[in-house]
Amino acid sequence: MRASIALLVLGAGLTVAIAKSPASVDPLLRTAIAAPANVSYVAVVEVVRTGSGSAEASVYRLEHRAPDLTRRSYTAPASLAGDSVVTKGDLIYSIDRARERIVETRDDASDVAVLDAGYALLSRNYRTIPRGSETFDGRRTIDLALVSRYTERTTLLVRVDASNGTVLDREAFAPDGALVSETRFEQVRYTTPPAADFTLPPRYALDRDMAFAMPSPADRAVKGAGFPAREPRSLPGGFAPIEGALGEMRGVRTVQLLYSDGIRTVSLFENAKASTLETAANRARPMRVGGRNAEYVEDGPTALLAWNDGTLYYTLVADAGLVDLRSLAASIAP
Repeated sequence: MRASIALLVLGAGLTVAIAKSPASVDPLLRTAIAAPANVSYVAVVEVVRTGSGSAEASVYRLEHRAPDLTRRSYTAPASLAGDSVVTKGDLIYSIDRARERIVETRDDASDVAVLDAGYALLSRNYRTIPRGSETFDGRRTIDLALVSRYTERTTLLVRVDASNGTVLDREAFAPDGALVSETRFEQVRYTTPPAADFTLPPRYALDRDMAFAMPSPADRAVKGAGFPAREPRSLPGGFAPIEGALGEMRGVRTVQLLYSDGIRTVSLFENAKASTLETAANRARPMRVGGRNAEYVEDGPTALLAWNDGTLYYTLVADAGLVDLRSLAASIAP
């Protein structure tokens, strides 16, 4: 099995359920999280994500039809121009125009979602701090900072449209305060896109090879793996297991476990057959995990750490700079 970075990131989608919000979550933040289910619009979205040595940017037209339909139509980078992604509920369809195919996976966080995990984790790990009001894209926004209770540093800053709770700008920060990513919504028009905009090309081949099975509790996925899968003995401060899933990636049975602290997420992939990172365009950095050799790779804003313990093969995937993958890996090693 050769698992490329793109494949692992694409296969990392698990649906994360959002429970009813407790009173401890800021009312404006609750409104922002609920907005996608109630507000339809079109916008131009600019996304910039940075790693330690490189950055990547993308631009696309976003159409959102409440409660759960979105379409991204890319204009940049050049390699994606003309391609589009349609999300229907928790299913995401990547439309490859050049190859006339559609790849179906499960979505872990839609374009319009503020956060990817439950309110309980959010309120336990973060304090919501108002940061004033400003004008963004010609609209009055209220700025909210989500401050970690563990580091007392801002992890996420959102600018919320004061009229309806839609998030117009979202900035994520590393524990050292460095900006990791920004998602800007511009030229926003609150209108309902026609349902026809979300239809899939009827003649394109549909590829489900990388789609995971329905999510299940993490411990159930581990027990049903068919090989001695392992869970971390300890997790970074505030993180908790969210979901697990079993599926096949290029014909290899794989268990995926998803962890989150309410904002940050990390995926752990395990299988019983050798996995090799395709690092031709990336420089792998050697590391040691549990006394064994490991490879660490940053592909733009995405960080991967891969190793084996003599029996199983592991890959951790997260946003670069947001999670200490080496410490997490050490808690998995025998």
